Amino acid sequence: MSSTAQRAASGSPRRGRFAAFVLATVATCLTAGCATAGAAQAPTTAATAPTSTAATSDPIGLIGMWRVSDAAGEGPDTWLRLDAPEFSLWRDCGMIGGGWLAGERTFLAQTMSASDDCANGGFPTIAWLDETTSYRAADDGWQLLDAEGEPVASLAIDGAPDPIDTVADFFAEPPVIDDAVRAFFADAAPLPDTLAAAGADDLLGRWEPAGASYASDPHVVFLAAGEWTGSDGCNGQSGRWAVDGDGELLVISGASTLIGCDGAPAPGWVAGARRAAFDDEELVLLDREGAELGRLVRAGG
Repeated sequence: MSSTAQRAASGSPRRGRFAAFVLATVATCLTAGCATAGAAQAPTTAATAPTSTAATSDPIGLIGMWRVSDAAGEGPDTWLRLDAPEFSLWRDCGMIGGGWLAGERTFLAQTMSASDDCANGGFPTIAWLDETTSYRAADDGWQLLDAEGEPVASLAIDGAPDPIDTVADFFAEPPVIDDAVRAFFADAAPLPDTLAAAGADDLLGRWEPAGASYASDPHVVFLAAGEWTGSDGCNGQSGRWAVDGDGELLVISGASTLIGCDGAPAPGWVAGARRAAFDDEELVLLDREGAELGRLVRAGG
């Protein structure tokens, strides 16, 4: 993506191209049971900081405007706004946006856009956010942790960023927790007794639709680095993934082309899945309500 396409349009006060791009991209691309971005909903409850006595992690507690500290490469005035399902990272150069998901233990995020000078010099990266795989409560907020359980960043409620002329004003304000946010983080339906929950290691590798063969080669590949790729036979798609427990599948998916062909929507099954389980050798993907989306078999199996 070119820096021209990523930059917010100048001379567009309040709601620039970045704001429109983030909301449209997240609502379209994060298909793990989400509908409308929480920021677009009517507010009901202001986000508050979690307490240090929390016995378990609650992903809803991550909703908020957080000052970032102890993160490699970040300055003192870096804020991370976590709404459902998008994040906005404020830097001196502007803002970087993307999608995120969390379970009781697992956290993953994917950068999708940038504004102003943050879009110069190629697509921006947030190394510490890419490395984050889990989180835990701290005295004044949260710690984000890498795969080894080491902190990569600390989040605390401490002020707010100054508004940016090319970005909608609400991005500089704390998000709210409403019914849409609660629904976004609602537990997926439990697995039926006939299925066995899949673990992260069980999913690694290449998978193809069960019960049929296609010349167009629809497939998905789960990579150990927490990334996935796939094709319906004509349209490629990719994103990030994690398993949080009991087969709970967290998936972020990027945009895809819309070429029609004789294939199977295997990437769409992955993007919409909230649980992954096995029926003998078949990998079964189910949505939040427990409806079966599709079945896959290991390539060459």
